[in-house]
Formats: sequence, C-alpha cells, structure tokens
Amino acid sequence: MAELLVRQVEKILTSAVGEFIAKATVKKNCKLIDCEPDKLTPAQLPELATHIEKSVAFFADPQTGADVAQKIRNLA
Repeated sequence: MAELLVRQVEKILTSAVGEFIAKATVKKNCKLIDCEPDKLTPAQLPELATHIEKSVAFFADPQTGADVAQKIRNLA
C-alpha cells in the first residue's frame, strides 16, 4: 500500500514539476514528517501535502502548490 501511495504522490508531482524534482521532493518531504517513503500511510498524507505544497510553490507557483497539495490530500 505504501509503495502505491508514493507512486501516486510522485505521479501528481511529476505533472507539476517533472520527474526528477518529484522524486526528490517526495523523499525530502517524507523525511521532514519523519517517514520513509516506502512506509507512507494514508494518515500521513495531509501533513505531507502541507510540506509538498510549499516545495511546489517554490519550484512552480503558489496556485500549483495548492492544487498539488489538494490532489495529495484526496488520496487519503
């Protein structure tokens, strides 16, 4: 289940920032919430989405960050 979640999050991110940045963003932001990407749970998605929103806003723009975060929250 965790691997599926990580792949879904990466897929959402890839459409916004590209594959390389998406993978790095997931890894870094999982670390920020004290989680290994391969152990990500649905309960952790809202917190992860909040962190990822800030990262995407940096690489793209605030609206894209908010859109990506909402899509990630919807996975839960």
